[in-house]
Amino acid sequence: MLKRVRSKSESRIDSRRKLSSSSSTMTDLNAHSGDRKRVCAFTIEACQILNELRKNNLLCDAIILTKEYIEYPVHRFILAAVSPYFRMAFTSENRYLQIDIECDTLELLLDYAYTRKCILTLDNIIKLIDAAKLCQMTSLFHYCCEYLIFNLHDENVFHLYNFAKINSDIKLFNATYQYIMYHFINMTKTSKTFVELSIEQLIEFITNDDLNVRNEENLFDACIKWIDYNIEQRKSFIVQLIRNLRLGLISSSIFINKIKQHSYIRNNNECKPIIGETFRLLYKLDNDGLIDNDINCSCIRPRHPHEMIFAFGGWSGGNATNMLEAYDVRADKWTIISTDQGIHLIPNQFNKLYSKVSPRAYHGCITIADKMYIIGGFDGTEYFSSCRTFHLIDRVWNDIAPMNERRCYISIAYLNGFLYAMGGFNGRVRQNTAEKYLSETNQWSAICPMHVQRSDASACTLNDRIYICGGFDGQECLQTAEYYNPITNQWTMIQPMRSRRSGVGVIAYHGSIYAIGGFNGTSRLSTGERYNPIMNTWRTITDMFHPRSNFAIEVLDDLIFTIGGFNGLTTISNVECFDDTTDEWYDIADMNLFRSALSACVITGLTFTKIFLCSNEISKIQNHTTTSSIPSITLTSLNNIFNN
Repeated sequence: MLKRVRSKSESRIDSRRKLSSSSSTMTDLNAHSGDRKRVCAFTIEACQILNELRKNNLLCDAIILTKEYIEYPVHRFILAAVSPYFRMAFTSENRYLQIDIECDTLELLLDYAYTRKCILTLDNIIKLIDAAKLCQMTSLFHYCCEYLIFNLHDENVFHLYNFAKINSDIKLFNATYQYIMYHFINMTKTSKTFVELSIEQLIEFITNDDLNVRNEENLFDACIKWIDYNIEQRKSFIVQLIRNLRLGLISSSIFINKIKQHSYIRNNNECKPIIGETFRLLYKLDNDGLIDNDINCSCIRPRHPHEMIFAFGGWSGGNATNMLEAYDVRADKWTIISTDQGIHLIPNQFNKLYSKVSPRAYHGCITIADKMYIIGGFDGTEYFSSCRTFHLIDRVWNDIAPMNERRCYISIAYLNGFLYAMGGFNGRVRQNTAEKYLSETNQWSAICPMHVQRSDASACTLNDRIYICGGFDGQECLQTAEYYNPITNQWTMIQPMRSRRSGVGVIAYHGSIYAIGGFNGTSRLSTGERYNPIMNTWRTITDMFHPRSNFAIEVLDDLIFTIGGFNGLTTISNVECFDDTTDEWYDIADMNLFRSALSACVITGLTFTKIFLCSNEISKIQNHTTTSSIPSITLTSLNNIFNN
């Protein structure tokens, strides 16, 4: 029987077919699993095996000798791959390398070289950074810096800030910079290292626009504390310090009674011109107010805020609006923000194409990570179940999955990774249903319904519970309140409020629940009350200046803000804030638009506030330069900081 023999070309074709079939099978498997790229599952295990081979001196072809003359067998090709220092040392015929590193530190370094991880502690981190720099292991150096970022505190952050500058580690620098800018005032009161700053560093910080200073008087007190640490050597610096303070932001009474009369200033003749110039400026501001040109004056220029309020949508002039305004708490100013820079819709069955952001009123608004969520609402015609997000960095709008119910006059809250939507009005009935949204799955799911039908209510979170208060059930304004426990998926009624409140503002503040304003069925309210969750009791607080319902409420800069609303006659643009330490309300700058039925959220982070409020300035976080001298930071000094 004749046997057909395959030619070489046929064999190659068949091999290609098998390979193609195998590749196709793998592609099908990848498509089935949803992965476009597959990472070999044995990678981590292989690294661990290689490290075990090193520790057991198997297949090793080189020796590293420590400063204690202890030998460590290694694999040359692995070390050569992680460091140009080792590559240079082992590419020749040389099999031995003596290195000035202690045994414990070298073991950690080798663990990282083989497995890309090692055990870091505050006791070994400095020696390991020293070893990483010696061996030119840049990835290990950054690995150590990331560990330092997670261990920042008031006593080490100034030293690590200088260390990051010297070593050009941008991540550590950004982390320390933002920490100092945000916590500086608190650190001046508690940190022992604050008084050890040089005059150049102190001036660098107090002149920085990014410094989070609610009251410039606190910065003056910090400068005095710095001088008091070494009076004889430092009291002459008072001239440089007050010249760089923003004295124009301090009230005239405090300037005259406290700053002008301080002995360091009163007894220094070089301070007199500065004091006289500041006094004339404050007199001008008290009589003529602030004008645009004054903003360019360094002693009166507001600093950048680290958080801001976004107020979106609402009802104005008989129509819904899509206006977005941002409030700068340092400049006491509202800025209109453009939201039409980009519309991007995720492909799905519920997309609609908008030429611009659609107007909404009686909706919910909340910030989660780097996105602002707009939930439900009403545009004068349609009751919405749809939801959208606004990406804070890209300024791009996206549609997300709609709720299971149409909801205007909605109440929303965020707790433990879930966004909750409760109650509302669907165009027919007031609802007691509630649902939650998980962004990872882009899905809404129902939760236990409330005990009471509620539209025009308001909700907040406190102690891992969601509290919802007041509202309207279709018949009467409500004074009832209840909370939701996500662990048991149950609602529990609490003590009713002292007043009926529909269109109420509810917020958590200093461990209590505040219910403010609203409509009691007869008139709009300026009253407010505070709930103690431990005692299950309500107590009244000081009245607002202006009655209002259907307004926005948020906490910013440790103050409660009530924004816009309806006063019984007209929509208003008025905004006021409450400080529980003084139990007083304060009028602040009005919004640009009269509106009610708006919603607000807080945007936190210097990066975001600069994008929206200071977009024309170069970010100091990304491009920070300084002319001040930097004290020498050694690894030994850092080690002392950690040990202390």
